[in-house]
Amino acid sequence: MQPLPHGRVRFRYCLAAIGLFVACSAPATAAEQCPVSEAAITKAGGLANAVTAAMKTEFSCEGAYRLLELCQLGSSGDNALSDIVLSKCEPRFLPKAVAATKAAYEKARAKCNKIAEKNEGSMYQGQAAVCIARSGRDFARKYGTKS
Repeated sequence: MQPLPHGRVRFRYCLAAIGLFVACSAPATAAEQCPVSEAAITKAGGLANAVTAAMKTEFSCEGAYRLLELCQLGSSGDNALSDIVLSKCEPRFLPKAVAATKAAYEKARAKCNKIAEKNEGSMYQGQAAVCIARSGRDFARKYGTKS
C-alpha cells in the first residue's frame, strides 16, 4: 500500500474534523412542541379553544406561561392567553408589592406595549401579549410567593 500524498491526508483529516464537529453540535433534544393534543383541539373546536382550556386548568404561573410560550397563536388571539397567564402570576406578587416594584412592572408592560404601537398587524399584538405575560412571570419569579 502506497502512502497517500500529503494533500490527501490533510483532506481526510479535514473531513473527519468536520464530521466530528457536526456530530457534536447537533442538538441533544428535539425542539419542544405545544403539548395540546390533536384530540383536545378537535374536542375544543380549534387550537385557540384547546390552549385556553389547558391554560385555565394549569395551576401555576410557570406552567401557564410555558403553555403560552409553546402554543402561542402568533396573532392578537394571544392577548386572551396572556390574560390567563397574568391571572395566575400577578396575584403572586402584585398585592404585596411595594411602589417601586409596581412602577417597574408597569414600565416593563409599557415597553412590551411599544411592540404593537410601533408595528401594525395582529402578529405584533401577539408578540406584545407574550412579552407582557413574560413580564408577569418574571416579576412573579423575582418578587412572588411560591404558591
